Parts: sequence; structure tokens; C-alpha cells
Amino acid sequence: DIVGRMLIMTKEHHMVGSAFEEESLNTSPENRSTKGDNSHQQEQQNLLAQQSKFLTTSRMLQLFSSDVKAPSPGMKVVYIDGSWDMFHPGHVSLLKAAKERGDFLIVGVHGDAIVNGVLGMNMPLMNLHERVLSVLGCRFVDDVLIDAPLELTEAMISSLKITEVLQSPGTGYGTRDESDRFGKIDKDIVHCVEQPCKFSLGSIIERIRRNQEHFQDRFERKMNAEKEFYEKKHGSNGQ
Repeated sequence: DIVGRMLIMTKEHHMVGSAFEEESLNTSPENRSTKGDNSHQQEQQNLLAQQSKFLTTSRMLQLFSSDVKAPSPGMKVVYIDGSWDMFHPGHVSLLKAAKERGDFLIVGVHGDAIVNGVLGMNMPLMNLHERVLSVLGCRFVDDVLIDAPLELTEAMISSLKITEVLQSPGTGYGTRDESDRFGKIDKDIVHCVEQPCKFSLGSIIERIRRNQEHFQDRFERKMNAEKEFYEKKHGSNGQ
């Protein structure tokens, strides 16, 4: 599913409906007839834009957060936030470094609208629920702030008992200036942490693009097999 999003590189995983359906509705009959040769290509792209039927439920969140406990009095609570899109080894190494700076690590995961507003294009590739589950699965993370605010406030720092706020290029926003985000909190608790591993989302996307044909064929087989499984299990109308 994620590979398909990178291959097609659209925002369709953020929207209801299909851009191709909208294009069809807005195209005149004369122009529509001239696009017959592209029907197979559009079918392939529609297939790539389909999402997996994996569903995020409250039980799923509970399973992923079963070990989450509140910080004990006197613990040093460290906070770091970001997009955490396509959770990868670079993220893991950064969170490990962040955890070593304190006793309890809270990781903020920004909502889809915030990430897209900062990065543009079709980012994030994974929606908020997917990214939250990915971060929750990291053993260095003690708690996750879901749909974290981009701009931190003293009320948030006090509520979560945060003693140190970290910023790093490895959180998903590269080297962008983030000083404005911390304008309302004590600057003395904000520190930069180096990114231990240079692996990034760009590394993954570049690899996918280099092997696009192979990944596209494999992805289409996977989506067709999944569709066949759900049709057999729930009937042809199963969603």
C-alpha cells in the first residue's frame, strides 16, 4: 500500500474519492473518446491509489500502547515531535538518542494537515493513525502525543511535565528553521540533537523509483490477492 503511494505520488491517500473519477466527470464526451488509449494506464494508477483494508481500531491502539505508563515523580521527561513518515532506521536511531537524554520520552506525531502544510506535495505518505502505530511500536518511546501541535506552549509543557524539548533534522522536516515553533516556551529547555543515522525518507523513495517497474508489478499482485481474499470472505460487496 505504501509502495503504491510512492509510485503514484498523489494525495489520494488523504482524500475521499479518486482524482481520475473527478477528471472523468469534468471531461467532455469528445475529449473523453481521445483518452481511450490511456485507459489501461489509468486503471493501473487507480489500483496503485487503492489503500489496504487494514483498519485502525481503539483495540489496535490499545495493543500497541499496552506498556505505556505515566512518568514517575522526579523523572526527566523529554519531548520530541515530527512527522515520522515511513518510520525507518533513521527515526529509530534518533529516538534512541533522545531517550538517552532523559528517563521518559514523549514523541509528538503531527497531523496530516500540519505535515502537508510544512512539506507540501503528497506528504505525508502515511496517515496519522499509521504513523502513530509505527512510533508506538518503537521500544525507546514511552508515550505518544497524537496530532501534536506544531507550536508548543507553556500550558502544554506544564501539562505533560516536559523538562527538555528536542529538535533535529531527523524528525522529518529536514533543515527547516523551526525557531518560530518554540517562541512561546522557555528557550533554555530547547536543545538540538544530531541525527545519528543519515538514512531518510528520501532514501526510501529513491530506491522505490529506481526499481519502479518491479515494485509496481509486485504491488498490483498484492492488491489483487487482497481484493480476492476479501471478496471470498465477505462477498463481492465486502468493504
